[in-house]
Amino acid sequence: MKVQEFPLAWRWTNSGYSVLPETVLSQLQPLALQDARRSFKRSQTFQRHVGITHSADISDQDGCAWLRQQHDGLGDIVTVAWSPDLALRTSWEIFTEYWSDFCFPSSDDVVVWPGSERWVLFYVHGEQFEYVL
Repeated sequence: MKVQEFPLAWRWTNSGYSVLPETVLSQLQPLALQDARRSFKRSQTFQRHVGITHSADISDQDGCAWLRQQHDGLGDIVTVAWSPDLALRTSWEIFTEYWSDFCFPSSDDVVVWPGSERWVLFYVHGEQFEYVL
């Protein structure tokens, strides 16, 4: 599936929200339904109780800086999962740069993790980050 066909693509392509550069859009790789379901199921097994928490009710720049302080591997590929049907892969650099376009307050609960599964980031719709090693 092309990113423009992804159900959440309006967040990144609609001028009423945010229009990401084509070079960024090309690095958002939506997962096929079966892979999204598998990824979401995996995300549900990550533990949330021993993490570093931080408010996500902050500026985009402060959020980016905090996220990159937690993990500096900007080239790492991460999975971003919203629901059993919605997940994609992109780089940590892109996620951290545009985190507020991936995490909407009052509606999104998002789980982000690298292939190594050495850490996991939870974004809770109440505008809270939790980074767990």
